Amino acid sequence: MAKRTFCNPVNINYQYQRYFCGRESADPAVVLFKGTYYLFASHGGGYWYSDDLVNWFFIEVDLEKQPQFALFAPATMAYGERLYVAHSQGGDMMYSENPMDPDSWVNLGHPYIWNDPALFLDDDSSVYMYDGLSNEEPLRVARLDPANNMALLEGPVDIFQSDKERRGFERRGDANEINDMNPHLEGAWMYKANGKYYLTYAVPGTEYAAYCDGCAVADSPMGPFTYCENSPAVYKATGFMRGCGHGCLFADKKGNLWKMDTVSVGVNHMFERRLCLFPAKIENGRLYTNTLRGDYPMFYPHDTALPFAQGDAGMQLLSYGRKMSASSVCGAGHGPEKAADENMKTWWSAESGTAGEWLRMDLGRVCEVRSVHINFADQDTSPAAGRHNGFSYRYLLEASSDGVVWQTLVDRRNSNEDKPHEYFELPSPLQLRYFRLTNAGDVPAGGKFAVSGLRIFGKGSGAAPLKAPAFTAERNADAREMKVEWRAVPGAEGYFVRFGVSPEALHTHWQVIGETQAVIRCLTAGVRYYVQVDAYNENGIAQGTETQTV
Repeated sequence: MAKRTFCNPVNINYQYQRYFCGRESADPAVVLFKGTYYLFASHGGGYWYSDDLVNWFFIEVDLEKQPQFALFAPATMAYGERLYVAHSQGGDMMYSENPMDPDSWVNLGHPYIWNDPALFLDDDSSVYMYDGLSNEEPLRVARLDPANNMALLEGPVDIFQSDKERRGFERRGDANEINDMNPHLEGAWMYKANGKYYLTYAVPGTEYAAYCDGCAVADSPMGPFTYCENSPAVYKATGFMRGCGHGCLFADKKGNLWKMDTVSVGVNHMFERRLCLFPAKIENGRLYTNTLRGDYPMFYPHDTALPFAQGDAGMQLLSYGRKMSASSVCGAGHGPEKAADENMKTWWSAESGTAGEWLRMDLGRVCEVRSVHINFADQDTSPAAGRHNGFSYRYLLEASSDGVVWQTLVDRRNSNEDKPHEYFELPSPLQLRYFRLTNAGDVPAGGKFAVSGLRIFGKGSGAAPLKAPAFTAERNADAREMKVEWRAVPGAEGYFVRFGVSPEALHTHWQVIGETQAVIRCLTAGVRYYVQVDAYNENGIAQGTETQTV
């Protein structure tokens, strides 16, 4: 059977929020319970379930009966025949023995006030609650009593504090460039492997492209915890989808690790956010997450034995910077070129949300097309609460090899689904050059027809870069930073700077398009790093072989 593919961000029905003109889901908590995956997220008004971690189905909760599901930052844990959930903002502990029934939740109250909680079940059936949400206070942990409705047995006690003076990734800013503000330390999560306790935490703030997860490790669930010098364990501040912090680490049905985290959009509001899913692993006592090309097509989690090393589907991006045109444009800064600039924080917007508005792309030459990724944006949406407002995107995507004869690739003209990040793999590759996306119905929440990314994947008609660039990498005077410079490679569209604390594990990266240098500020002072640089274009990648030390 052929391997199926998906593409980040996670394509669920993100809810429009009453307090800003846009939508969000964030702070995901995933659990495998009785053979089914369940996903809880901030302000969801319910939760989702899935059999494959890609196709999620929503279960709505009556918020008058269970207002907890309107709160931030859920925690979850399977314990015997019960699935437990607790939310931030001092949310109550709840459990269900049949979460497919949204009326089955039993409320237990809460033994103390927590923010950004994380539940953890140890091998000896002990239960712990980790929490923390502050730019001053540390993370903490408490032990709960599962035999007595999760009453408090011990703690909470302080276990871990941020240190932006040493850890560059804990500094605020889209590129960790802000030095004079403490990070928000939040989003704790616990995972046990090989007798070690891995505590992940989110910094520096959910609104930044550099939102990420650090890691600390201990020999017992209550510490003491030692900072992992390969942190950030999850980092993706560049590319189409930027930011990956505050989420969960979990094993799938095959035992492979995955990290689901929060993506920053943050244009209409700092809490405008999405979700992302990356393969992870623990190797030589260190937690790693593979975010390289993490917004390119990947194989389904269950369709490959080694998703960390073999999850990339090998498709190339064909649409960056291509010629764009549109039916209309809503003001300065929203031209059609924004739908091809590989930045989810920018978008093209039409003047209206009515049927007939269109966006057109010319790849410049006929290419082998294997998949398309359509990402909608929120332009001039009206705050709207709940999920009963007829939200859905209705559209038609057509393609052509010559601009004269057109064929339908995706027909959503009668759709009743509200999924803003649609990804479609074609049944077989097609030779195509032109694409036309046409609105076929009113845009959700009274918004305009707006697209942050019309992304086309496959293989171009030329050659990949012949070689990776020659480069230099030097530590800055500020030891949390390094500057990497290289010579332009003929035919290259962009570059990946890959680095890490071991030459065999260069799993952190910085993507560059249109430049031949990068200032990277997410390093830990006093730690040696190893660096390589790749070159890529729409035809393939020339992987670096030269390694430099900083």
